[in-house]
Amino acid sequence: MSDDAAPEPIEALARSASSGDLRAMGEGGRLLLTGKQAPHLPQEGARLLADAARLGDAAAAELTGVLLAGGFFAPQSWRLALDYLQLAAEAGSERARAQLRLLAGAGAIGDWAGLRSGVDLAPWTRPPAVRTLHESPRVLVVPGFASAEICDWIVDQARPRLARAEVQDPRTGLTIMGATRTNRVANFELTDTSVLNLLIQARIAAAAGLEPRTMEAFAVLPYAPGEQASEHFDYLDPAVPAYAQDIARFGQRIATALLYLNDDYEGGETAFPELGLDHRGAKGDVLIFFSADPQGRPDPRTVHAGRPPLSGEKWVLSQFVRDRPMTPGSA
Repeated sequence: MSDDAAPEPIEALARSASSGDLRAMGEGGRLLLTGKQAPHLPQEGARLLADAARLGDAAAAELTGVLLAGGFFAPQSWRLALDYLQLAAEAGSERARAQLRLLAGAGAIGDWAGLRSGVDLAPWTRPPAVRTLHESPRVLVVPGFASAEICDWIVDQARPRLARAEVQDPRTGLTIMGATRTNRVANFELTDTSVLNLLIQARIAAAAGLEPRTMEAFAVLPYAPGEQASEHFDYLDPAVPAYAQDIARFGQRIATALLYLNDDYEGGETAFPELGLDHRGAKGDVLIFFSADPQGRPDPRTVHAGRPPLSGEKWVLSQFVRDRPMTPGSA
């Protein structure tokens, strides 16, 4: 086998996929989409997934919906994304069914076409009411951004994915275990995310006046009593060589959104010591702050910390925003 030949697993999947094997089509599509243990051919991977979806593969239908929702390797279309979410539900995907129920605001019924037609996308894509906590740098709150049921669903999706949180070493650019963050984290890459997750990103973008495609993959973080994120910046310091390289490739982190997924804990404030601001969001609220200006110039006044809960466990969804569109899996 030549050095640039595909590994045996993808070759075997390709042979099975060519004979109409749905599992092979779906798995082969995922591998080509991500380039993990396979050539990175995302357009071909997206095509394989769409073919498998139309033939009845539930997981492929759900992921195809994600690609269409995000405009990844295909023109962006919420309508088609919901169509594929319906296909996934009809093919047996419990995750797709849960999303349709949450988006339609309906109970556990089996009329997936009816639920899909009952989804109103307008609240997700138009700017919601925003309250300003600080003018410069801007710190905003969106009360009631997401329902309690959606918050609970996000937590349930995150629990099986939790691992010890890491930080980026400014000397090398590599992720390491660090003393500044002592909690766990669940990261959601392209093949882990959902149409509902992308709608959350779209609503954050609408609230902040930003472009949805500038958002990194988001993360969900729980904090047990005593766990914290000590004072830090979310922007990347251009004076640090590893960060300067990251900025040159992917752009500066200019904003952060935090969706508070519960509020049955004590303590755990999000603190901005330079601004004299401590904030504790209610379940379903979003906090948005701008750590750099639109030209990417960092604002050191946005140093902040996640204070440790005194009792109970705090859950937040964390979303970083760059100053240029992101390619899936690029950062």
